[in-house]
Amino acid sequence: MKILKHTFKIKPLSANQMTYRNKSIKSAKYIAYQNKIKEELAGVEWPFAKSDQLEFEIIAGLSNKMADLDNVVKPLLDTYQTIFEEFNDNKVYHILLDKQITAKGNEYLFVRVERWPEQIPLAIVNDEELLERTVLNVKV
Repeated sequence: MKILKHTFKIKPLSANQMTYRNKSIKSAKYIAYQNKIKEELAGVEWPFAKSDQLEFEIIAGLSNKMADLDNVVKPLLDTYQTIFEEFNDNKVYHILLDKQITAKGNEYLFVRVERWPEQIPLAIVNDEELLERTVLNVKV
């Protein structure tokens, strides 16, 4: 099984900090973020085929308890897309996302990518079966 994983000693960037107000110009923070990740992944090859459906596991070490966890996804996926020519974020089918609180200055991003194995052919799933599976997997 092919897996790509890395821990970046970087403060996770919020999607709100990617651009300036006009939305067409990347912010200095976003450019620095992308450059840091590019440096750390220099020489790393993308191990997946263009057609592979992918799963990302992301653990964001944040120092601010009020930070929105979902905001770290877009800048990360967009950065991977600029680094790896073979990667397109439309091939991400599953994301596991965790937030851990850490001391200021110790922020990080752990990223693990692998092929998404849980592909259910739609031709064999009818609505009743899908609903049944969904209800059975609900945790109360």
